[in-house]
Amino acid sequence: MRKAIILILFLYGVAASAQDPKYFEYYTLAKEALQKKDYEGYYINLKEANKLHPYQQVIQYRLGIAAVLTHRPDEAIDYLKKAILTDASFKLKENEDLASLKDLKEFKELILLQEKLITPVIQSDTAFVLKDRTLHTEGIEYDPLQKTFYLGSIHKRKVIKVNAKGLATDFCTPAFEGMTSVLGLKADTKRNLLWVSSSPMAEMENYDSASRSAVFKFDLKTGKLLGKYIMEEEKQGSVFGDLILNKQGEVIVSDSQKNIFFKVNEKTSKLETYFTSPDFWNIQGMAFSPDEKYLFISDYIKGLFRLAIETKELALLENQTESSVKGIDGLYFYNNSLITIQNGVTPFRASRYFLNKDFNALINLEVIDRAYPAFGEPTLGVITNGSLYYIANSQWGGYENGKQKPIDQLKDIVILKAKLK
Repeated sequence: MRKAIILILFLYGVAASAQDPKYFEYYTLAKEALQKKDYEGYYINLKEANKLHPYQQVIQYRLGIAAVLTHRPDEAIDYLKKAILTDASFKLKENEDLASLKDLKEFKELILLQEKLITPVIQSDTAFVLKDRTLHTEGIEYDPLQKTFYLGSIHKRKVIKVNAKGLATDFCTPAFEGMTSVLGLKADTKRNLLWVSSSPMAEMENYDSASRSAVFKFDLKTGKLLGKYIMEEEKQGSVFGDLILNKQGEVIVSDSQKNIFFKVNEKTSKLETYFTSPDFWNIQGMAFSPDEKYLFISDYIKGLFRLAIETKELALLENQTESSVKGIDGLYFYNNSLITIQNGVTPFRASRYFLNKDFNALINLEVIDRAYPAFGEPTLGVITNGSLYYIANSQWGGYENGKQKPIDQLKDIVILKAKLK
């Protein structure tokens, strides 16, 4: 979801944390050193920038080049590998600055890895298609009792439902009760509820920056509004990217702008702070372990965290796979694995990361889909009856100069289905 970039500034094509202006200073100094062919200065300043933002693939790539120019081949291979794991489109064989590496065994292995990373993997089939190209969908949920899908519209500010015959109708009207862009949806079939999170996004119709983020509670069958929980006045600017339910029916919503998790207090009709941490850079999806001992959290920049519910101890999952866990939007637990939808990597992919028995490390990887022809920024999904359904082309790129592009420049919205083994 492109709202994940809210915390990110861009300078010379390089993303940087807005938290430390020294990053920009080091990057500028590195650029100036390169122009003077001061390769050691280029390397040193990029190294300092990397210390402040060790997750940035462009810096990693350029550090790899700087390491070659300063005769540090081992470092070069390490940085280049980190870079292509996130963005496999970086030039390796074609870059003349890397020519001195071409005969190295490690560089040849890196080329093979890159070729693997850009190779399409297609395991999903089309589940259904929405013909209304103006919707711009983000979230999706499924009610197995009614055999109905629910999708949230960023642009139209509403929820759409799709029945078993593929008929799409409005669950609620546009901008219902002040509803803004719809991001997350969760159905509580046990209690006959549909929970919806919404936040004002520039891409929505009749955008008003004074609008506030909110969580809505609907009767799942009738569509009647049962509750609305609004972000407090002084906390405007939140982006409620997703929400999750525990077994007690309690709702937790993630604020990717402020990096805070809020819990809905139905008794007080307020949103209360549940958890936050300075370790977060940009929180996105959430998934409980089956016993709800842990809450897994995707940070768009840093990767995957595990939060112990009882102690509130936060830990970054160890990644033992040869894959980047950056750019994860949708996150779901399934049979001792984490299903991810990654739109912050190149090419886009949906993946399955298998966990160890202690749930603190990723030990194996299966790519579900990669570079799927229908991809146009995949976002969120839902798992039901052993299958993953997810939005293939949410159309965050369907705008120009602040306005939605003409219909003929947009595409039908494709929902994919992948059977999970």
